[in-house]
Amino acid sequence: MMRLTTKPEAKARRAALIGHSLLATTAVLWGSSFISTRLIVGEVPPLLLGFLRGLLAVVVLGAVARWNRVPLRTGFGDWLPLALLGALGVGYFYLGLNLALQWTTAVTASLLSLPYPALTALAAWLFLRERLSVHQVVGIALAGAGATWLTLESAQDSVGGAWIGNLLVLSITVAWTVYTLIGRRILPRWSPLAATFHVMLSGTLLLAVGAGLEYLSGARPIWTSQTMLLTLYLGIVCTGIGYTFWNSGLRLVPAAAASVYMYLQPLTVLVLAIPVLGERPTPGTFAAGGLVLIGTALAARRTGGD
Repeated sequence: MMRLTTKPEAKARRAALIGHSLLATTAVLWGSSFISTRLIVGEVPPLLLGFLRGLLAVVVLGAVARWNRVPLRTGFGDWLPLALLGALGVGYFYLGLNLALQWTTAVTASLLSLPYPALTALAAWLFLRERLSVHQVVGIALAGAGATWLTLESAQDSVGGAWIGNLLVLSITVAWTVYTLIGRRILPRWSPLAATFHVMLSGTLLLAVGAGLEYLSGARPIWTSQTMLLTLYLGIVCTGIGYTFWNSGLRLVPAAAASVYMYLQPLTVLVLAIPVLGERPTPGTFAAGGLVLIGTALAARRTGGD
C-alpha cells in the first residue's frame, strides 16, 4: 500500500527543493563572475572594480537585512577583527582576482581557487592541532599536485604570462583559508546575513582607500555600456544577490550537502568560457583540474563524528 505524504513532509521537501535551487543558482552566479571579470579587467582598474563590486553588494545586503529585520549593530571592539576578515575575504580577494584575470584564464583561475578546503584542513592540522583523516591526507596531496600542475602548465607561456596570474589566484586561496580559520571563531557572533554584511562593508571601506590611491596614480576606467552593465552585474547579482541566496539556502539544506555545489562553479566557468571568452583548455588543464576536484572533495569530507 502506497504511503501518503504528510503535510509536514511535503513542506520539508519543498523547503529542501528551494534550498538546493538557491545554492545551485549561487554557484552558477559565482562561476559567471569569473567570466564577467575577465571581460572588463582591462578597462576598469582592479581596485576600483573591487570597490564598486563591494559597494553595490553592501547596498543589496543592507536592504535585504532591513527587509527581514535582521539587526546589524555591532560593537566598536568588533571592527578590528571585522577589518581583518574584510581585508582577507573581500579586499585582497577581489584585488587579487581582478589582477590575476589579466594574465590567466577564467577556467584555470576557477580551478585554482577551489581547493581552499584542502588548505584549511592542512592549516588546521598545522596550527590548531586538528586531526587529519586518511582521505583528507590523500585529498590534500591530490589537490596540491593538481594545483602545482596547473601552475606549471602555464610556465610554458611567455615571460610575465599566465603563471603570474596563477600564483595570484593561489595567494587568494591562501588568504581565504586564513579567513576561514579566523572566521570560525569570530563570525558566529552574528547571523550569516549580518556577518556577511559586516565583512563586506569593512572590506569595501579598505578597497575605497585603495581605489582613491589608484585614481591619484593616474588609473582611469573606460566606461562603456558593457563595462557598466558587467560592473552592476558583478556587484548586485553575483555578490549581493549571490550571498543572499547562499545564506538562505544554507538555512534549508545541511552544510555537507551544500558544499557539493562549489563544484558547480568551475563547471559553469568551463561552459561559459569556451563560447564567451574563446578559451581552449588543454588536456593537461583537464587532467590537473580533475586532480584538484577529486582532492578537494576528499579533503572536504569529514569523519562521521565531525
